[in-house]
Amino acid sequence: MFSLRVPEKAQSADDFVNSVGVNVHLMLWRSVYGDFPAVEKALRDLGVLHIRDGLVDTTWAPYYERLNELGKLGIKSTLITSPNETDEVIAGYPHRVPDSFEAYEAPNEYDQSHDPNWAATLNAFLIRLHAAVKSDPTSAHFPIVGPSLTRAGSFSKMAESARLFDYANLHNYLGGRNPGTAGWGANGYGSLAWNLALVDDAWPNKCIITTETGYQNDPSNPQGVPEDVSGKYLPRLLFEQWMDGIQRTYLYQLLDHEKRGRDPGSSFGLLHADFTPKVGYRATQGLLQLLTDPGPPFKLDDLNLGLFGNLVNVHHVLLEKRNRSFYLALWVEQPSYDVNAKIYLHVPAQQVAIHTGQKMKMEMHELDDQGLMHTTNLGRTQKQVIAICDRVTVLELSR
Repeated sequence: MFSLRVPEKAQSADDFVNSVGVNVHLMLWRSVYGDFPAVEKALRDLGVLHIRDGLVDTTWAPYYERLNELGKLGIKSTLITSPNETDEVIAGYPHRVPDSFEAYEAPNEYDQSHDPNWAATLNAFLIRLHAAVKSDPTSAHFPIVGPSLTRAGSFSKMAESARLFDYANLHNYLGGRNPGTAGWGANGYGSLAWNLALVDDAWPNKCIITTETGYQNDPSNPQGVPEDVSGKYLPRLLFEQWMDGIQRTYLYQLLDHEKRGRDPGSSFGLLHADFTPKVGYRATQGLLQLLTDPGPPFKLDDLNLGLFGNLVNVHHVLLEKRNRSFYLALWVEQPSYDVNAKIYLHVPAQQVAIHTGQKMKMEMHELDDQGLMHTTNLGRTQKQVIAICDRVTVLELSR
């Protein structure tokens, strides 16, 4: 199979890096998140520019200080509201964390709260949240991210509130399946397309932010996968979300909990509870470090690009930096692990030829099975054949 060579419009590498965030829990000062110097270093080393935490009315001053310290490093926060917060606290929160605050978020997964009238409560709170935010001159320019929901039937119950938030919200966990899974139930249940359809039906034409997604690394859990599988899936997940127009993806979460095995959410961390990195942390870090390109907006170029060879299930994204270098990310979107049988699946490498309209300097950046990035100089050429597998490979092209 082959693709005819046609001009392809690049997207901004900087915009892609800016689309990545991670969940943290800085208020849990008695947990692993209490070691703030280590948390700060882990976030800075990872290369994310966005975190998600709670809009908490607390007298514990370090919470505000730590958010502001991260904000001064360029790591901004989206903070989750709660129906029990007052209008005064909501509107005034940007004053508490002026270096950090970038967005409000509606209550977290409120459809699984113990409130029997959750939909009425949540709809009423969204009216109040919108009024509190938009009526204050300081808070009015901050966007509101809508509610995250856990059940398909919950979306229609929140449809009337679409006018009250700026971004739709998804918690699209993949149950241990590959990012491009076709789903594991009726009508593609669980797939990215299935989740996007829920949003489109309830809140049509809304831009989407995923405020939680990720992988558990306890294989004894029904949805858990080994750490090296997460290392393959996480970079692909970020790209698949980006390709489907999701504005930002917050991975859940930075750190494992200490009580692994007792808490079903304890093994989602990019880092172990002792701050040692998992494969997924290193792979995400290597990808973000490779693509980071801060600066003002710039005009994006076309690249005369052709992909030839075995392109079955080969996905790609073309990015560009301000120095006019292109970054072509490629991978085979197939499952690397059977989460039901708890066995690895072999994904054979596929030979893909990359043709460009002129000779270009080519460098290949590959992630290994430990999540580390390795670079190979391929010289200056107009055609290059490389083996694409279920780990992301990035081909750097410069004139």
